[in-house]
Amino acid sequence: RRLLQATEWMVQSGWIQETKIIRQRFRACQNILTNCERAHFSFAKYLQSLLEARLLRLSGMGTNQHSETYDDKTRLLDIGHDTLCQNYMLEAMSEFGKALELSQKHIYQALPRLLSMWFDLTGVCVGRMEKDNSLQSSLQDSQEKANNLISHLIDKVQPCSFYTALPQLIAHICHQHEDTSTIVTSILKRVLEKYPRQAMWALAWLRHSACAVRSSMGDEIFKSTAKKFQRQENMDVHDLLMDSRSLFKYLIDLAKYKPVKDKTNSFSVKLWRGSSPLHAFVPPIKAALSVSHASIEANDRSKDIFPKQVPRMRAFHKDIQLMSSKARPKRITVFAVQPEYADTPAASYELSNQDVGEIHFLLKQEAKGDLRKDARVQDLNNVINRILAGAQSGAHVACQRRLHLRTFSVVCLSEDCGILEWVPNTDSFRNIVTKSYNPQAPRHSRRRRGTNLADFGYLRDAYEKAQQFYFKRGNLKKAALMFEKLCLQKYPPLLYWWFVHNFPNPHAWFEARARFTLSASVWSAVGHIIGLGDRHSENILIDTANGECVHVDFDCIFNKGLNLPRPEVIPFRLTVNMIDAFGPTGTEGTFKGSMISTMSTLRKHRDTLLSVLEPFVKDPVIDWKRNKSKQERGNASKTHINLVAARRSIKVIEERLHGIYNLRNPNFLKYKRTDGVSHDDEDGIHELPLSVEGQIHRMIAEATNNENLVQLYVGWMPWV
Repeated sequence: RRLLQATEWMVQSGWIQETKIIRQRFRACQNILTNCERAHFSFAKYLQSLLEARLLRLSGMGTNQHSETYDDKTRLLDIGHDTLCQNYMLEAMSEFGKALELSQKHIYQALPRLLSMWFDLTGVCVGRMEKDNSLQSSLQDSQEKANNLISHLIDKVQPCSFYTALPQLIAHICHQHEDTSTIVTSILKRVLEKYPRQAMWALAWLRHSACAVRSSMGDEIFKSTAKKFQRQENMDVHDLLMDSRSLFKYLIDLAKYKPVKDKTNSFSVKLWRGSSPLHAFVPPIKAALSVSHASIEANDRSKDIFPKQVPRMRAFHKDIQLMSSKARPKRITVFAVQPEYADTPAASYELSNQDVGEIHFLLKQEAKGDLRKDARVQDLNNVINRILAGAQSGAHVACQRRLHLRTFSVVCLSEDCGILEWVPNTDSFRNIVTKSYNPQAPRHSRRRRGTNLADFGYLRDAYEKAQQFYFKRGNLKKAALMFEKLCLQKYPPLLYWWFVHNFPNPHAWFEARARFTLSASVWSAVGHIIGLGDRHSENILIDTANGECVHVDFDCIFNKGLNLPRPEVIPFRLTVNMIDAFGPTGTEGTFKGSMISTMSTLRKHRDTLLSVLEPFVKDPVIDWKRNKSKQERGNASKTHINLVAARRSIKVIEERLHGIYNLRNPNFLKYKRTDGVSHDDEDGIHELPLSVEGQIHRMIAEATNNENLVQLYVGWMPWV
């Protein structure tokens, strides 16, 4: 193990560049430690680094350069023309596979990387190569070896491992290489056969895809798996898989339903009925669909990786509630029973004595957004929670601070429809501020009630008046001063008082305020890393029972906010009301300390995060042109972030995980300043890596700078 540790240090420090020596040392470690997963995993990472270095040399760039024109097509062509790149990929895939056979410790790094290299290698089109028989033959041979390697791993690696990579596998079910597509289909069948009640929700959107080929493949997966259970005389699961289509169709139709009266708040529907009872289906909630990572890492095939005591669905409530937002999503209610009472007939469609409560869901149809982005971001957040909970060195700090992200289940039923787990006891940040009031202010003062602060009215006009000093006159300093004078000074923050009134018990008040501060800090750090935008006051929720922050709507990611007509030029939302709720220390107390702890953990585990993010960025089925931001209505052709730009964003994320603040303000190129300030001299500053403390200090300074806040879209409401 000392030999392995020394070899890893040599690779990290670049002390030895002779690949032959490094290879010999890794091989020696593998021969001595025959069942050591780490020896194979570390060697695979080293081989992948050799691959990336080789591709950079082929592209004509140095190791520290990044070309905007070097996209995936160019990368695939380089792989197709270079036999050494193909050998690196095959050898790395083999080592990642051996690591997964031995242990699941690095599953969130090894499996995504293994699948990405497989899809890249077999994604090179032989027909587009030059008419060089030797090159084409070599490429075809490499692709055949890659497919054979994965086929071998299907039986060696546990299905629970592939369950964690279902989104990545589903995205490539229509892969251009026929053999690769067939192998992906066989993996999905194996996972569905092993975990039919859980995997069916992840595979749901395949059956109702707008793409006829993808829809037929989804049907074939379900029908083929159902026939296996029929041959095993397990008719319960057979009927469950066959009935899933009608249940999914029922939910999709409900999501698309538009009532005759636009202003109605509720309506009644005919309830779903199938040959399988509703309680046979696992509810699509996070607790039921999330795997137990301890069971996976234990590599024990006999252990159940899903919790057993998840309530089952007994019956739908016949009344559906329509939400007030423009998309008019539907809130549906399901009566829940304990698993041991699940076989009781659903005689009542009202709450009964045997029910343990209700489960609520939100059915949505996205006209412009893509719920698959939300689903993938939730997967990433779950990985981040696992990292925060299990970090070791200084890990007790993360655990003591209770750092985590509040997540919920997002299940896509088709490209534009989905069912979301309802987050109970929450209200939007704007509504919370609206309900706040300061009892110490004079009774008729505009400073007393939050209704004055959260209402567009006067403040909208005042804010737009302040903006004109910059957008029309180029005087950003004057615009910031006017924003301070007209908005912030006349309407001081009130959120502090909401905590006082909502949590009258001193201990509950302190805990709620601390929970709000901690959750806001984690969301701020993670949001900046992934470039999460559109953080207006309706996309941030607060749990009214404990004060915790919950973010929703993850359509605007990977710095997409910088491409809006009014770019979102701040790293995260940190307005005066949020700071007011942090207490007397403001951003310098718990908030800053928690952000430092979170960012330290994220930077330490950057390899894991990048391994999860890269397949997301390269997902071929996500429509990056779809956007539902209010700013982009009528401007989609000018402001959308295309697929190539989304894939380049992985470089931006990698820089942030190394401490580089690279959030550039596009307004500085569009508007010339007349207040004597030039931004030309700041270009080099963005390239300097900062310490964790320096990075957090810079992020907070930019998020609270009035010169940045005054440039935002008025609907963002930076004064709230």
